[in-house]
Amino acid sequence: MATKTHTDKPSLVPAQPGVQEAGADAAGTSRPTVMPEAHAGITTAGAGEQWPVLLPPGTAGATAAVTGVTGTWTSGVMVDATWSINEVRNAWFHVTGGAWKRIFNGTDGSFTALCTLAAQAKQSGHQMAIREEADGMVHEIYLW
Repeated sequence: MATKTHTDKPSLVPAQPGVQEAGADAAGTSRPTVMPEAHAGITTAGAGEQWPVLLPPGTAGATAAVTGVTGTWTSGVMVDATWSINEVRNAWFHVTGGAWKRIFNGTDGSFTALCTLAAQAKQSGHQMAIREEADGMVHEIYLW
């Protein structure tokens, strides 16, 4: 029986340490973009940009409830129960002394992140700040 010899060889060579391709950053050496001075402090989002705008409780400037054009913020929220069902992106959490709040279900990523934060708030007993929109769902959670 004849043996088959392989003449197929890789055509590309793996990147070598210390060698950088022309026009590209070496892996792991890129730097974050420097934020403009205007964005260094707590500011409101503008022109489609979004970033956190709340401070942890006890920090100078933290507020108990902030209302805005896009939603209502409530701080000091404690979670005493969570609920979900075998349906696509359908989960709720219960606010101590309050009502059930539905978790935003627009995308898988945001839904998973918000469910994780609500469950962690219940498990740890820590307070959180939530932003509710006109659709009745919680779109943003800060957990400390």
